[in-house]
Amino acid sequence: MLKNIIKAGSVIICALLLQRTSFAAETVELPTEELATESVLPVFDVPVSVKNRNIVTEKRWNTDLLYSYSMTEPIANVSKFGLAVYYNFSEDSALGFLFAKNASGLSSYADQLRSQYSLDFSRAPQPLSTYMVDYNIKAFYGKMSLAKSIVLNTSMHGSLAGGITQYSHKSFPVIALGVGQKFYINKAWALRFDMRLYAGQAPIPFLNGFMRTTDPTPPVASQFDERITFSTSLDAGLSYLF
Repeated sequence: MLKNIIKAGSVIICALLLQRTSFAAETVELPTEELATESVLPVFDVPVSVKNRNIVTEKRWNTDLLYSYSMTEPIANVSKFGLAVYYNFSEDSALGFLFAKNASGLSSYADQLRSQYSLDFSRAPQPLSTYMVDYNIKAFYGKMSLAKSIVLNTSMHGSLAGGITQYSHKSFPVIALGVGQKFYINKAWALRFDMRLYAGQAPIPFLNGFMRTTDPTPPVASQFDERITFSTSLDAGLSYLF
């Protein structure tokens, strides 16, 4: 109890001394010629947005090897393998050609429908390949440090592509909107990841009276109705800049 009273009294005495000292400060007068006569605003319109850029892509080519996984495909094989070639007009845009080949066979869900309900979706038209012109807008360039001695250069981009998807009997128009990211291992090699939303005309993979394994007559590809379909894919690949 006595110890607490002593502490409280010490704090009060120190506060009074400091207050008295603050009032003892003298007024400092500066010559008029040393006072500021005008104000200067900070400069924000610096045109250089990124200094010390390690990866320069302007007026250079890059090729991409990619694997594409279709996250919303119920019937056809969900895997595609492709090749793309891009020309970088500047550090902000690039235009390229993309080719992707569909893997053969059906999805695991279609195999399950066959085993449980005797539905044979191999009788439906299957996508074979995709040809697209792809325009990339490179929105952000940055650096990411994983350790004190390792720095990854990154580039984020948006993409707008258009082309055709080829089936066994016909080709259908398709467009794709996406967003992606590159992680540069060095000044030439990079890992590329894209997510794309596809929209295009495609045959409906079901035809009543023809799809069961017990149906004697297989359907003709032209018998299937067509409609606009949407799908989402995740792409991963290796990019080389030269």
